[in-house]
Amino acid sequence: MFFICSSIGGHLGLNDLGGDVTGVGKGSFAADKVVEEIRKKGGKAVANYVIFLSVYCPLLAFLPYTYQFFRLLRDRSFARISDEDWDIIHRVHLRGSFQVTRAAWDHMKKQKYGRIIMTSSASGIYGNFGQANYSAAKLGLLGLSNTLAIEGNKSNIHCNTIAPTAGSRMTQTVMPKDIVEALKPDYVAPLVLWLCHESCEENGGFFEVGAGWIGKLRWERTLGAIVRQKNQPMTPEAVKANWKKICDFNNASKPQTVQESTGGILEVLRKIDSEGGVSTNRTSHTASAAASGFAGAIGHKLPPFSPSYTELETIMYALGVGASIKNPKDLKFIYEGSSDFSCLPTFGVILGQKSIMNGGLADIPGLSINLAKVLHGEQYLELYKPLPRAGKLKCEAVVADVLDKGSGVVILMDVYSYSGKELICYNQFSVFLVGSGGFGGKRTSDKAKVAVAVPNRPPDAVLTDTTSLNQAALYRLSGDWNPLHVDPNFASLAGFNKPILHGLCTFGFSARHVLQQFADNDVSRFKAIKVRFAKPVYPGQTVQTEMWKEGNRIHFQTKVQETGDIVISNAYVDLAPTSDISAKTPSEGGELQSTLVFTEISRRLTDIGREVVKKVNAVFEWHITKGGNIATKWTIDLKNDSGKVYQGPAKGSADTTIILSDEDFMEVVRGNLDPQKAFFSGRLKARGNIMLSQKLQKLLKDYAKL
Repeated sequence: MFFICSSIGGHLGLNDLGGDVTGVGKGSFAADKVVEEIRKKGGKAVANYVIFLSVYCPLLAFLPYTYQFFRLLRDRSFARISDEDWDIIHRVHLRGSFQVTRAAWDHMKKQKYGRIIMTSSASGIYGNFGQANYSAAKLGLLGLSNTLAIEGNKSNIHCNTIAPTAGSRMTQTVMPKDIVEALKPDYVAPLVLWLCHESCEENGGFFEVGAGWIGKLRWERTLGAIVRQKNQPMTPEAVKANWKKICDFNNASKPQTVQESTGGILEVLRKIDSEGGVSTNRTSHTASAAASGFAGAIGHKLPPFSPSYTELETIMYALGVGASIKNPKDLKFIYEGSSDFSCLPTFGVILGQKSIMNGGLADIPGLSINLAKVLHGEQYLELYKPLPRAGKLKCEAVVADVLDKGSGVVILMDVYSYSGKELICYNQFSVFLVGSGGFGGKRTSDKAKVAVAVPNRPPDAVLTDTTSLNQAALYRLSGDWNPLHVDPNFASLAGFNKPILHGLCTFGFSARHVLQQFADNDVSRFKAIKVRFAKPVYPGQTVQTEMWKEGNRIHFQTKVQETGDIVISNAYVDLAPTSDISAKTPSEGGELQSTLVFTEISRRLTDIGREVVKKVNAVFEWHITKGGNIATKWTIDLKNDSGKVYQGPAKGSADTTIILSDEDFMEVVRGNLDPQKAFFSGRLKARGNIMLSQKLQKLLKDYAKL
């Protein structure tokens, strides 16, 4: 008997030939009885007794399906199964479910709603003597259901599978009569009704049900063992030697997706390549031993590392996260000659992630985990001052905490980055280790930077960017060389139909949107960012950042515009108030040597200002840098009135903008550094009418005696 339920009124079409379990004979009693019960309870149903299955409901109209044979069981031992026995069972159980579901599929997609229940069997799960054909078909339904659950999810189509134990005409020949009566379908139907309800969020589930009991099934897999060495053949002797480890279910993982199942192969390849092979299974411990090992990992410090970078790396990163010449305000991130060239704040994750990328987790003592199951769950970054445009930092990484989430373990890895002794930025990587949980550890930590849900109202601003097909290939040049993001073969191995974008690349796109929308790309206002990674993005898709402003905190979530899928959730950026930034500038400028020079120029203009203005007639804006960042701005106005010198950008437009460090400025003033040589060597940068700077140099020399 086949049935399909629409979303309106529970209209059912039922088909039953009324024959016996081998398909012999026919009759209307079986279908009529069910239709009568449905109608008594106020439902709508129609019976069909022929080999053409025609189901009518508002959702589907008519669904024709033709059976040459309609036989439910053809039990034979494997040696006696004929081609006909095999084909008939698969045609009814597997192909029949496929045909009926396919007819309903487009209707469900159009209305953005559908609930599908596949009926498998314990024979399909566990096998049963004499039912090779039936077992294969019934487990095939589970595979069909799992794929439909994935493909239908974005259209609110849920597909689940049940394996019922219930009495029927089909089982009355293999079960005693009193058992058949005790296993009434009444004890199965409530589960089906719940799974079909619009408020049920279950999708891709598999349930055994019968006699008033319901249980959910899942796959479980041992942590296994690597049984080959680098550049060496894999042998059956090695398999035999590791057989106990291969079959050890202590601390077993519980994969739920193809990505989780096959993604570990990438880590296996890395291990073999870097370590030559692994012959021991360090994760085969009891729960208490695991708990002790994890607790012992807390506080462990990884060896310090000192990443260095130039303006090239900061520009490459900016391009990798979508900064473009198409947006004039992005020029400051992708052109080193820009007057206010800056490093994007989220470049800080590139500096901190080397502890993770270099396999540092594998070296943590007592961390008995399956490194093939590492996922990036959440990310927090905090800046204490803008990142230098180039430099060398010292990074220190420590395991802040270890959390037991049941289905996995979360490791909080804190990374501190210093310029000299000054703390520049802090990262917290939340690393999720699938399948390593259940050891009895704590579930929460006061050390974790908590993700925050976005406000329950329409966003205040929305920005979009279409990623390039080369986006992942470009972003990986910033240091994440995982072939998953560029090699279709590796992507397929991990369960993706093509390479995916790095999560931290999407992270960079989103942070850039917030900085552009609410801080006018002023990196000095960027304080912190927290995100939770939800789903991947494919290169070429459009990322859409939805933002909510609440004080100086900008909540946001990021979606793929084409699908509506949320890829970054529960995220926020904290900005410094504008008043704080402007108030800070004079004091910072006061610490610079150049401040004394500009002050002296201002004093001397009192006497010679009008004469200088007549000869120059120009406004000069100076950007003085310290440690690669703009520390202060000064304006020398030699165009208006009797001239003026003041701290800050030009109040109108500047004719010439000059950028150089505080140290080089003093060298120019003292005559130790020729400005032209400084310009051609890149130490001095200028834009606008740079020829006017020659007038300025002569006048300063003649009149200011500097």
